[in-house]
Amino acid sequence: SENWTKLTPAPKNIVLAALVLMGTIAIYNRVVAPHANYVLAAQRYESVANKLTRKNQAIINNVKIKKKELEGLEEKLEQMRTNLFEPIEAKEFFSDIEVMSEVANCTIYSLDVSQTRSALKAERSGARGYITANHAKLSVVGSYRSIVMLMNKLQGSPRQVWIDSVSIGPISSDSSEQLKCDITIVIYTTEEKVAVL
Repeated sequence: SENWTKLTPAPKNIVLAALVLMGTIAIYNRVVAPHANYVLAAQRYESVANKLTRKNQAIINNVKIKKKELEGLEEKLEQMRTNLFEPIEAKEFFSDIEVMSEVANCTIYSLDVSQTRSALKAERSGARGYITANHAKLSVVGSYRSIVMLMNKLQGSPRQVWIDSVSIGPISSDSSEQLKCDITIVIYTTEEKVAVL
C-alpha cells in the first residue's frame, strides 16, 4: 500500500483503467457474451426451422397431389372393373355365342376358348384377385352382312368385349356370297384368390 501511495497520479490512472478494463472484460464474458451467443444460436435455429417448415409444406403439398392422383387411379380401376366379366358371366357369354351366330344367320365352323391368368392384383381390402384373359377363336360361315351383324352382337354385351383380329375370305373361288370369317375375341374376368389356411 506504500507503493500505491507513492505512485504518481498517471500510473494510478493506468492501473485503475486496467482494473476497469479487466472488470469490463469479465462482465462481458459472463453476462453479454452468453446472451450474444444465445441470440446467434436462436437466429440460426429460426433459419433452420423456416427451411424445415418450407420443406415440410412442400412434402405435404406433394402428398396431397399424389393422394388425388391415387384417388383418380382408383376411380379408373373401379370403372375398368365394371367392364370386366364375372366368371359366371364369361361362361354365359361364350355359351351364348352359338345363339348370337344363329340370330345373325351365321354357321359356326369352330370355337376354341382358352384362358391366360395374369399377375396378382391387390385390392383395397387387402384381398388378392386374378384378372384372367379369356380368348376365343371363332370361325363362322355367312354373308358379309351376317358376319358384321354377329360382330355387333358380340360387342353389344354390357361388359367390354375386345375383337383382336378379324380375317374374312371367300369359302371357294365361285361367286358365292358365303364367306369364312375367323374372329379372335378377348374378354377379361375377375376372380378372387382363395386363401389357403
